[in-house]
Amino acid sequence: MTSLSIRLGDAFLIKTPPKGKHLYVAIAKTTKTRYLFVSINSRKPKSETVCILNPGSDVPDFIVHESVINYRFARELTTKDLAKLIPPDYRSARGYCSNAVLKRIQTGGLNSKRLKNRYKLALKDFMGS
Repeated sequence: MTSLSIRLGDAFLIKTPPKGKHLYVAIAKTTKTRYLFVSINSRKPKSETVCILNPGSDVPDFIVHESVINYRFARELTTKDLAKLIPPDYRSARGYCSNAVLKRIQTGGLNSKRLKNRYKLALKDFMGS
């Protein structure tokens, strides 16, 4: 198995049962070995819109139309957890968010009504807020 590394801003395609895969981006280190990941989804009428992403050079290539960060499905993962959730043919990051976009996603997490409180507290601690 290929060694897996996580940098803040890295985006990974993660298997999400019951069907399919979703793009998740690492936005904070919550412990020595754990990272907070949030999902990037196509914008829908009832999507939370605290952080909207549009295609461009500062976001992963997978973003081909207006998308949102779906804080409701945030996950805290280690590299070992991540390795179990990504398909073998996607063992490296599928893209990267610029520092400016990463900051927008993190700030959106603090403002989100859908991010679980424990993740919001971890994000606040990480950001020094």
